[in-house]
This record gives sequence, C-alpha cells and structure tokens, in this order.
Amino acid sequence: MIENFLTENEALISLILSDIQGMVKYIHIGVGIALVYGVLYLIYVIVCKIMKRKRRLSAWHAISVFALLIYLTAILFIVFMSREPGQYDGVNLRLWSSWGITTRRKALFIENIIMFIPMGILLPSAFKVFRNPFLCVVSCALMSGFIEQTQFIFKLGFAEIDDVVTNTLGGAIGWMIWGFLCLIFLICRNIILSLCDKKK
Repeated sequence: MIENFLTENEALISLILSDIQGMVKYIHIGVGIALVYGVLYLIYVIVCKIMKRKRRLSAWHAISVFALLIYLTAILFIVFMSREPGQYDGVNLRLWSSWGITTRRKALFIENIIMFIPMGILLPSAFKVFRNPFLCVVSCALMSGFIEQTQFIFKLGFAEIDDVVTNTLGGAIGWMIWGFLCLIFLICRNIILSLCDKKK
C-alpha cells in the first residue's frame, strides 16, 4: 500500500523534497540570530552564578527559544526575501482552489501545511501560554494572516485564504505532535520513577 502510494506520487514527493532543500539555505541566518540569544543566555547564567541566584530560565526553555528563533527567521526570509517585490498581485478567497490540478500546485498546498508544523511544536515548547491548543492554533493563524497581508501589500505573492487554512492546519498538527511527545515523556518518566521506588 505504501509502495503504491510512493510510486503514484513520486513526482509530487520529489518536488516537495526539492523545495524543502531549497529552503534550508535560509537557516544559517536564523542560526546567527539565535547565537546572539545564546550568548545573552550564557551571560544570564554567569550573572546568576556570580550573584548566587536561582535561574528562572531553564536550559530547556533556552533551547526551545533558540530553535524557535531559527525557525521564525528562516520562515520570514523564505516568505519575504526569496521573491522580488511587484512580482505577484491578487487575492484568492476561494477555499481549496489552490490544490489545483498540477503537481506544482499540489506540492505548494502540502508545503504550506508542512511549513507551520514546526511552529506548532516550538511555540508550546518555548512558552507555557501556548500549551493551550486554542492559543497556539490561533497564533499560527494570525502569523499566517500577517504573512498573507504583507505579501499582498508588497506584491510578493498572491494572498490566498487556502494558505491561511493550510498553515493553521500545520500549526494544529504540530501542537498535536508536541502533545503526543509530552505524553510519551510523562509515561516514560513515571515508569522510571516507579522502578526507582521499587528498588528502594
């Protein structure tokens, strides 16, 4: 069944992987910004040690924010810096119209979902407030709306309702992945703790 799916959609999968590979080149910019944050966090840790104060920001929180900065910077460069202003103009409010009949249109539709999955994972990882699924998904929708509006104003792309819907769906999938991983972590932790208690 999986073999048949891969064979039938080989061109589509190849196109998606090629586009994702092209997006990776923008990650180094995000890494640069995140490194600045990393240095600031290191200074914060040193200051806390010198002053003998308990750290309010954990290492896990710092790593999550670090990853979120890389992701957001890469997304903004992909959306705003990879196209020349004035290339595209228009609004498309027809739902599901972007799925299209061509392989390229289908690939873009799927890529819009994939693009926001990391956001749905990283937002609740970095900030507790986004562990509320409603707030996380609404934030993804607002971010997508901001991107579409900016693209429309500067004519960097067509403003499409489908993009907002698919991005929001990607954010929701990301939050579910984060929730599933948290559940697995809690189960594993409880098993380990119960085993340790038995040994005592």
